[in-house]
Amino acid sequence: MIWDEKRVLRELRRLHKSGADLAYTRFARKHQPLLSAAAYHFGSYRDAVIAAGIEYRDVLRRPRWTKQNIIGLIKLARRKGENLHWSAVTRRRDELKLAAFASLQRRLFGSWARALTAAGLDADEVAAYRKWDRNLICFELRSRYQDDDSLSSAAVQQDDPSLHAASVRYFGEYDAALRAAGIKPAKGRLRRRWTRDDVARALRRSSRDGALRESNPALYGAALRLFGSMKSARKYAGI
Repeated sequence: MIWDEKRVLRELRRLHKSGADLAYTRFARKHQPLLSAAAYHFGSYRDAVIAAGIEYRDVLRRPRWTKQNIIGLIKLARRKGENLHWSAVTRRRDELKLAAFASLQRRLFGSWARALTAAGLDADEVAAYRKWDRNLICFELRSRYQDDDSLSSAAVQQDDPSLHAASVRYFGEYDAALRAAGIKPAKGRLRRRWTRDDVARALRRSSRDGALRESNPALYGAALRLFGSMKSARKYAGI
């Protein structure tokens, strides 16, 4: 095929309209001749995309998560017998972990529980299905601590009753479970939950929120839980 400028632009528009991933690396693997022609006629692939009337920022954000592909990953994991509890999923290093975090966006599900429900699962049943042992209990308690969630007995009973019950069952009392997790009970009880205003203030103090996932995972997680996306959180904070 002989590529000219019109053919390059027409094909880029067609692929974009069909929902194809136009991110450079993936595009190069599937459409190398078109990419080379775009760079030849327009100076760069980026300039060709812009000339086709496509927002290059949209290209950089792809692949976009959709409800359908999140549901598909959940169903696949279910068929394989995978543990779909939030703590188990977010410890993974694969697409399912990314899907779980993406599900928190308001344009998608707003929560992992609603994503599970949309996939035809009982979110409460999934939450309860954890093979508790001392290590998992300590991991869950430390995760709450790292996320700045309240560790008071009342808060944990409300947020995750199965975790509280397992703590008492395995350690004799809730405070003993906290100590086993390396958390001083008094200090744990003093921790307060994030509010939208807490997140906004912390974001305004953060000088590089682009690296927030790595530099302050507790704040990053709270922003997603409370606002659905970092964009909404920053907008609320006036950034």
